[in-house]
This record gives sequence, structure tokens and C-alpha cells, in this order.
Amino acid sequence: MEISIEQAMRPHLDAMWAERDRLVRRVTEAVTGSVPSYATTPSSEVWIGMTRILERAAHGNPFGPPSEEDRLAALGTGVQGAGAGIAVHDLVTAVLLGAREVEYDVLDRAARAGVVAADLLTASRAARVWAEQVAVWAAQGLQGARPDDVEAHVRHERLVAELTAGDLDLARGTLVRLGLDPAARWRAVAVVGGVTPALRLANHGGVWGTSAGLVPGPASVPRELVAGVSEPVPFDALPAALRDATRAARVGLRFGRSGAVSLGQLGLLVPLHEDPALAGRLRERWIQPLETEPRHDLVRTLAAWLDRDGQVDAVARDLAVHANTVRNRLARTGRLLGDDWRTPQGRAELWAALQVAGTELVETSMN
Repeated sequence: MEISIEQAMRPHLDAMWAERDRLVRRVTEAVTGSVPSYATTPSSEVWIGMTRILERAAHGNPFGPPSEEDRLAALGTGVQGAGAGIAVHDLVTAVLLGAREVEYDVLDRAARAGVVAADLLTASRAARVWAEQVAVWAAQGLQGARPDDVEAHVRHERLVAELTAGDLDLARGTLVRLGLDPAARWRAVAVVGGVTPALRLANHGGVWGTSAGLVPGPASVPRELVAGVSEPVPFDALPAALRDATRAARVGLRFGRSGAVSLGQLGLLVPLHEDPALAGRLRERWIQPLETEPRHDLVRTLAAWLDRDGQVDAVARDLAVHANTVRNRLARTGRLLGDDWRTPQGRAELWAALQVAGTELVETSMN
């Protein structure tokens, strides 16, 4: 079975990256010796960007078609070059020099391992095409990240709006013009009613719109607020993450949660919020029978019983009644609801119905 050039070069790429310290030294010497701005700038961002290109060459496939991951890495390198004041032509030169060192090292290893000359030539041509495209993308990242007369907060609002609309191409350009790394992972944060100054201050480095934003690390949400949050996701997944965060914020607000909430944490509360018919059926099945005897306080007793995992004495202390009173109320509950209220499914549905009833009580008290 004939193997591709990419497959033939992979072992030699892996061997090169295993000795990457030697490669980085050679790239450093080549770049600083040929590109004046790289030799004089004190910014470590320059070398972070170059290392990113080397990593993409090693972990990607510089002997095949450039990938979307390559593009994002190159754009990020351009953004970092803009932050360090690197000129476009210097950035392009540096990327090509770095890619050339990778190519030389890998092809030398392949030649010593017995790869034939025709395959080495094919690999070299492919590597040049890959490097040229990466250099173009890096230049685009640098050009896009140059400052202009649009204020950052306007771009923040625009970026969140573009992501919310699902327009990734526009959003990626806005992100680059903000000087942000398109290959980074972000968490989406959404608030019903609008983002507050407290939330902005609690999340340094965030990008904020009117009712949602992006944060680079774990979301910090003051306890007096309710905000939906997503897991950290790559750029292309941010539209879905913003939708999930918005859903979580709405559900959390309805059911009286506080701080940061996610769809995973909210669990069954999500379908209860989004399916009013389901919530109505559960309430009719489990709560309405209990309300026929309001003087026995059965709804509150069952809520405490579930919270205390069926520990009668703990429920009695919570409600400030005798334990026998709790037992009598539970027996009355059995007569009203039937025997299945103690089964796992019955307890789950009862818990869900109590959440709906609790929400109705809060809404009634607020009106």
C-alpha cells in the first residue's frame, strides 16, 4: 500500500519536535540575523507567536494543504506581531524563515532515513506552499489588528452582536482588529436585563456587549447577580455557547438561582422553563392534590423532606414541628398522591413540580 508524502514525513516531524530546543535556537538565529525589528524588540509576544507557527508545523501537516487550525494560529501570530510593533514585511520574512528551518530539518532526517529524492522534492514543494499561505494569513492578522479610530468598546459590542448572529467571518475580523487571539478559547457569559459594571469589573480582560460577553478564564459572577455561563470553547463554537449561556441565564433567573449557572448545572430546570405544558402537567399531578388540604402545609413539608433526603427528624427541626407531625403529613401525602411518590421517578417528578410551585410563589409575592 502506497503511503502519502504527509505520512512519510510524519515520523521525521515528530523526531524534529522531540528535539525542538535545537530547532528554536536555529530559528532564533536565522530570524534575528535577518529581521532587524525581531532583533531589537523586547516583546516576548514575538517569540510566543513564532513558537505557535513552529508548533503548527510540528503538530499539523506542513506537507499537506493548510488547515483552518493553521489559519487561526497564523492570524494569532499576526495579532501578536502587531502588539509588538513588527512591520508586515518583517513578519512575513520571519514566518518563512521559521518554516524553512522546519523543512530543512525534517527533510534532512528523511534523507538520512532513506526517503528517495523524488519524494523529498515533492515534500519540499508542498512545504513551501504551506509556508507561503501561513505567511499570508499572519500578515492579514497583523494588518487587521492595527489600531484605527473605532473605540474598543464599540468593537466589543460589534463582536458579541456578530457572534450572536452567527456571522463568524465578520466576527473573526472584529476579533483580530481588537488584537485578540482567534485561536484562544473563551467562555460565553449572558445576563438577562443587561451586563452590569460589577460583572465587567469582576472579569478582567472580558469582551462585553449589552447583555452578553466573553471572558478568557473562569467566569466570576457576584452572588447578587444571575449569569449564564458556558464551558471554554474555540472561536467557531462561540455562537452556540452564547445561546447556551443565554438559556441558562433565563432559567436561572426564573428558578431563583444566583451567581454563575450553566445548562449542565440546571439540569431538569431547563425543560421545565422551556416547556410550559410539561410544567403544567407536573404541577397538576403532584401539587394540586396537596393544595386541597392547605392547613397541613403539605407542599412545604414535602420540599423539606426532599431537601433532607427523607430524614424526618431533620425535617421536623427545619419546620419547627414535632417529628410525629411530619410523619402524619407524609402519610396524608401518600393518600393524596398514591404510592408512587416515593419511587425514584416519583421523587424526581415531585421535585420538579415543587420547583414550578416555588417559582409561582415568588412571582405572586412580587406582583
